[in-house]
Amino acid sequence: MKHKDMQDVLGGLGLAALGVFAAVYAQRYEFGDLNRMGAGFFPVSLGILLAVLGVMIAVPAFFRSGPAIELKWKTFALVMASVVAFALTLKVLGLVLATVLAVVVATLADNETRWKSRLMIAAGVALITYLVFGLGLGMVLPTWPWSP
Repeated sequence: MKHKDMQDVLGGLGLAALGVFAAVYAQRYEFGDLNRMGAGFFPVSLGILLAVLGVMIAVPAFFRSGPAIELKWKTFALVMASVVAFALTLKVLGLVLATVLAVVVATLADNETRWKSRLMIAAGVALITYLVFGLGLGMVLPTWPWSP
């Protein structure tokens, strides 16, 4: 029996569902028009665009064969654990160390990545995170455990 390309079918349908949700949810804001865009114009437009792109991915995938979906529970658990670790340690460890911890936990999902590479990736992501959110956007987040 020929398998459908279910990875792209489910991925496309997921994107379409996310786009529809965003477009519907953003309808509570004023839409406006092209000359005077309201707060809802951009999210509704992007939601519709995302839904269309999701359908454009899912429909052709339904007509071609692809590999069977293989669930990798270890990868899923480690990535989810990294998100939870970041959320739970952000205020305690600060932005930089919480980001390093989250990246190290997430990279444990890849068996081929060595510790030196993990730490270099974590340091790079932490630096970018600090530059974007701490300095660029000026978000009020503790940078280090001893930060106010």
